[in-house]
Amino acid sequence: MEVHHHPHVEKKNFKEYFFEFLMIFLAVTMGFFAESLREHLSNHSKEKEYIIGIKKDLVADTASMNDYLPYLISRVNQTDTLIKILQTQGVTDRGSDMYYLARLTTKLRSFIANNTTLTELEHSGNFGLITKEPVLTGLVRVQKIAEAYKVITGLDEKEAEMTYPLLGKLFDASVFNTMETGSRFEIDSTASAFSNITKPGGNPQLRNHNPDAINQLIFDLHERNGSFIGEVGILKEQKAEEIELIQTINTQYHLKDSKPTKITN
Repeated sequence: MEVHHHPHVEKKNFKEYFFEFLMIFLAVTMGFFAESLREHLSNHSKEKEYIIGIKKDLVADTASMNDYLPYLISRVNQTDTLIKILQTQGVTDRGSDMYYLARLTTKLRSFIANNTTLTELEHSGNFGLITKEPVLTGLVRVQKIAEAYKVITGLDEKEAEMTYPLLGKLFDASVFNTMETGSRFEIDSTASAFSNITKPGGNPQLRNHNPDAINQLIFDLHERNGSFIGEVGILKEQKAEEIELIQTINTQYHLKDSKPTKITN
């Protein structure tokens, strides 16, 4: 009968087991650190990319505000002038100006912020990539002011709608119909957005001089002018915050401006 002999296996001592364990532990640990480093470098790269995008949007924002604020201030002056004409409570020699300014009150326009990068950050869930606390604080301040602006522009829209029935009652709609030139489908995003509205010929007057209706229209225009003034204040505050945030971004992320930010009052 054939006898099988089992091979002799040399037993490992404690040091050999410990060495093998240590090598496996080091391999796993190094892999973990390597992956963490790779993720850190990737996140840092994404953060820098997002920050550059945010800064680009802020620079575009401040430039747009420099164009929009003069337009908004002109609306305040136009409304003041229309109120003064209506306060004559009778025949005026400024009928053409009155109709022109009344027609402009029906126009609605609001500032649209350049927040493409912030929107992308929020929707992708990557807002946590922004690690600099001063930048995060600045972004929160800017967003709060932007929300306040949305509220006041919503109020302006409601106030504009309130004037429509009074304009239809007091003004001759056939005159308004002669004042629009050019295509109705052209959209002008500049401060001269009302260039398709022209003054009517002659010296048109109100259809009637109902003192109660005129008084109500003056009141509604006064309230709307208050909203215009509020918009000016909010946008100036937002522009100041955005300029400060641009400077904070430059400092925190060691960025430089390719050209100085245009700052106007």
